Amino acid sequence: MEQQAKEIMIGFYRDLFQKHGNSSETAGASAEGQLFRFAKLAEIADLRNQRILDLACGIGDFYPYLVQRFGAIDYTGIDIVPETVAYAARKYPQAHFQCRDIQSDGIDGTFDYVLISMLFNNNMPDGDAFMREMLALAFRHCSKGMAFNFTSTHANFLDDDRAYHDPGAILEFCIKEFTRKVTMQHHYERCDVAVFAYR
Repeated sequence: MEQQAKEIMIGFYRDLFQKHGNSSETAGASAEGQLFRFAKLAEIADLRNQRILDLACGIGDFYPYLVQRFGAIDYTGIDIVPETVAYAARKYPQAHFQCRDIQSDGIDGTFDYVLISMLFNNNMPDGDAFMREMLALAFRHCSKGMAFNFTSTHANFLDDDRAYHDPGAILEFCIKEFTRKVTMQHHYERCDVAVFAYR
């Protein structure tokens, strides 16, 4: 992603945070929409006592959901927006949060599972290339698996503000580049797609 696009994205989520604060709307989602996405990605495995990386963590809403569902986890959240990361770190001091541009700074360490929710819904130039780059970075840093979601091009309607991705192309990319152990659930709710890629 070019620097200008990054600045636009940071500004967009900064504005949402300033407007909505401690709300799913800071992530651009309804409470119901955020919850069904969390629930689906959490199906990747029993995450109890696992090292979890939440990419594009926002204000850290995924963390309490995972703790309630699985109990003890070793959670790290990374996001590019300083204000949301600082807020998450204050709210959940028992978790780990980093403000980091992983395209330029990479990811430190290895995690059992990497989870990515709603990152690929942002409409941007070369969104497919951005998605592939981020997935490649994430998969290099998981020892057991990666789960992510996106909105299918086979949608009931198209919104100019939302990005859509071809599920067939993404499935082929994951199988060719990462692993043959891939599960895709298409239109499991609304027009969403969930992908689980295992080592």
